[in-house]
Amino acid sequence: MVEPNGKPSLICSIWTKKSYNHDSFKAQMKSIWKTKEKFEIQLVRQNLFLITFESDDDLETVMEVQPWLFRKHLIIFDRLIKPMVRDQIRLVSSPFWIKIGPC
Repeated sequence: MVEPNGKPSLICSIWTKKSYNHDSFKAQMKSIWKTKEKFEIQLVRQNLFLITFESDDDLETVMEVQPWLFRKHLIIFDRLIKPMVRDQIRLVSSPFWIKIGPC
C-alpha cells in the first residue's frame, strides 16, 4: 500500500524496460528540480517512486514543467491523494507541449 503522509505527494515511474540506478535517478531529479524547499524521493517498488514535497508550490512547479526525462526516457507522474495498492497503480499518460507553426 502506498499512502500519502499529509504532505503534497507524487508517484512516478520511468517509462523504460532498461535497468537503471535508482540513486542516480534521485540525484538527477534533485539537481534539476529547482524547488524552494526540500523534497524526498523513495523507492516504493521496482520502477515506482514516491516523491514527497514540503510545499504545494514545488509540486505544482514540477507538474507544470512536464514532460521530464531521465536518460532520454519519459517520467510519468500522478498525484497521490489517497492510499493506493501498489499493484493497482497505473501510470500511463503524460502531458506534452507541442508548438505548431513558425518558431
